[in-house]
Amino acid sequence: MAHKHSRVTSAGRLVWFVERLWYLARDLPIEQLSINQIAAFDQNCWFGPTTPPTCRAVAEHTRRILNADLNYPIILSSEGYLMDGGHRIAKAYVLQHSTISAVRFLCDPEPDYVLAPDAPLPAEPRLQVVDFKTNVSNYRPKC
Repeated sequence: MAHKHSRVTSAGRLVWFVERLWYLARDLPIEQLSINQIAAFDQNCWFGPTTPPTCRAVAEHTRRILNADLNYPIILSSEGYLMDGGHRIAKAYVLQHSTISAVRFLCDPEPDYVLAPDAPLPAEPRLQVVDFKTNVSNYRPKC
């Protein structure tokens, strides 16, 4: 299943597929960011009304935390919202790191989808990886 990031705004639920974010963020400068500065670390990003924190669900996230690779920076939006890297932040925290590597968009890429706030998330990206890699100028943020 493809990993996604979404957040609800006044325009609706904006959805980005994370593999595309990785590609678009690949040349952004890496900075060290205090874990305490990342608001998402103190928010419920993984569980909700349709995904309760069952023991199994917590164990699945624990597995992802243990397998997280701290060699890859987390990705933040231009406003500082976490777009990718929650499991890496959790791993860094468990390992008692005070900072984590991060990249930040100067302006956010166009979302893959804009949906109604309560609409189900799509399973597949609107753009296939090969599409934006071969014609990346069409998918770079315009700011």
